[in-house]
Amino acid sequence: MSARTGGLRLFGWYALATALPIVLLGVGLGRMYQSQMDRRALEQAVSEANALATAGIEPHLGGRALSTGLLGPERAALVATATPLLDSGSVLRLRLRDTAGHVVFDAAHPDRGTEAGTDEEAEEAATGLVVRRLTHLNSDQVDARNHVGAHAVEVYLPVHVGGSSRQILGVLEIYLPYGPIARSVAASERLMLELIIVGLVALWALIGAITWSVTRRLRHTAATNEHLALHDSLTGLPNRMLFADRASHAIAAAGRSGTTIAVVVVDLDRFKEVNDTLGHDNGDAFLRHVADSFERLVRPGDTVARLGGDEFGLVLDGVDSLGARDVLDRLEQALAVEVELGGVPVSAEASIGFAMWPDHGSEMDEILQCADLAMYAAKESRAGIVEYSSALEHFSPARLALVSQLRRAIASDELVLHYQPKLELRTGRVVGVEALVRWQHPTRGLLLPAEFLEIAESTGLIDSMTDWVIEHALRQLAEWHAASLPFTVAINVSARNLRDEHLPDKIFERLRAYDIAPQYLEIELTETAVITNPTRATAMLTRLHDAGVRVSLDDFGQGYTSLAHLARLPLSELKIDRSFIAAMSSTRRDNAIVSTVIELGHQLGLDVVAEGAETDDTVAALVALGCDTVQGFVFTPPLTADETLPWIHAHHDIQPGVASN
Repeated sequence: MSARTGGLRLFGWYALATALPIVLLGVGLGRMYQSQMDRRALEQAVSEANALATAGIEPHLGGRALSTGLLGPERAALVATATPLLDSGSVLRLRLRDTAGHVVFDAAHPDRGTEAGTDEEAEEAATGLVVRRLTHLNSDQVDARNHVGAHAVEVYLPVHVGGSSRQILGVLEIYLPYGPIARSVAASERLMLELIIVGLVALWALIGAITWSVTRRLRHTAATNEHLALHDSLTGLPNRMLFADRASHAIAAAGRSGTTIAVVVVDLDRFKEVNDTLGHDNGDAFLRHVADSFERLVRPGDTVARLGGDEFGLVLDGVDSLGARDVLDRLEQALAVEVELGGVPVSAEASIGFAMWPDHGSEMDEILQCADLAMYAAKESRAGIVEYSSALEHFSPARLALVSQLRRAIASDELVLHYQPKLELRTGRVVGVEALVRWQHPTRGLLLPAEFLEIAESTGLIDSMTDWVIEHALRQLAEWHAASLPFTVAINVSARNLRDEHLPDKIFERLRAYDIAPQYLEIELTETAVITNPTRATAMLTRLHDAGVRVSLDDFGQGYTSLAHLARLPLSELKIDRSFIAAMSSTRRDNAIVSTVIELGHQLGLDVVAEGAETDDTVAALVALGCDTVQGFVFTPPLTADETLPWIHAHHDIQPGVASN
């Protein structure tokens, strides 16, 4: 069933559902209208009965009580008055009763004398009340022997002596036909009834129109949200989630048909130059150009997706290794064609890796990881296109298994953070902590970064790992701030993280989510990470620094940062590499280097941190050199979150140059 048909059916049910209360409202209003018409009919009947009594009955009666009977002239006058009324049908029954309820005159039988009998309504009217009700002719007990007649208004009213006397002589019983009265009343009420009906229909139509509009809008919004959840907003291509789903379906279909498929990962090698040189707008335009080129070159039924940043994925259905290479050769050639952006001709190079199902694995995750590894092998060897092979250098089966395990570890929170306190040397107080990631492996125990960080870097998992660290470190920092411990937390980022143009936005969003001021977050990166892409690094760090986030240059002294470039970086802090700190007590050369770096940092207006301090003598030397902050095993190894708070409370009085035992 199409979405439109489903929407029409849904609207039909909704229209019926809304019609029900409208109908009930109409029934209720109809009953109110009928009740109002009946009330007015009774009032009109009483008015007509009073007029008849006043003009046609009371003037012909003497001043005697009706219990004494009627005189001949009185009866003749009543007959003359009543007969035309009965004949014309304007009155259905007319009787005079005495105050005891006996009939002394019946217009239908004028020659009869007084008839004994009682009537409750007549007795009530004899007390001076007017009794009226809707009924049918001959429906009361007194006349039950006769056939029930027309719908009527029954009125009993006291008959008085003519003139000003209010003496009650008897009771006038009169039945007036309901139809003429109702028609008279209805004529005056018809416009109101028509307005009610028109209003109800208009209300239902309005509700229906609103329902239809809202239903269409909800369907459109749902479809839009579904599209956004599964597609890249820049290129319109499927995103990583939809790519994985389509790859899984393609593998399942290939398994049923006995064919093979290729899963491809493409990384644009020169995209960073385009983005940094020509700006983000032209970078986005280039990504859209690449996406369009890929879509034109693949076959119907193949999938092209943007996996993130400058990384694309393809699923080529029903191809062997040679067929996949043929498609990828065309993609590589298309990237080499120059396109003008901002008045500059631009082309791109790509590292392309692919893996075949079922040759290189049986599950989608396994095949995708193989393609990832082939892509990084292509990047390292600058080979352009590489098919996965178990013989790939540095990528053993054990390493591949670890990649798969690490991907699951990030998703299932197997990672943990330990925190290395940073102490201010002048006061001995804790001014911050550095968040250090560990992997609580289910079978191998606690793994240090040296055992998995390089894998994360080389397979692209470093981005999701960094996102995990930012989330958990800031969540923990918020808890410490709530405990009145307003120190900073430092988070390490890698060179590959700097390729994620959305990293600052993600950091700002999590700071807002946990209500943490930016100055309580430090971003640490190495000289090597900066030198890898100085233009991109400077732009990203400037954005973070301008927002208030502290930026720290880690392992200073090992890299190749020129002093001119160092002065241009938006830094807040320099961290002296631990190798110099460890050797400063044994060689004058390293001691001089540490002293020079401290002086340089202060001249640039930066705080200087010494990391890796392991002895009291080292701490004392750093105090003498004027270093600002220190961290190292001399105070404590990295602590879990649960251990950090008690340690800080227990060691808040550490004196400058004195380590805890």
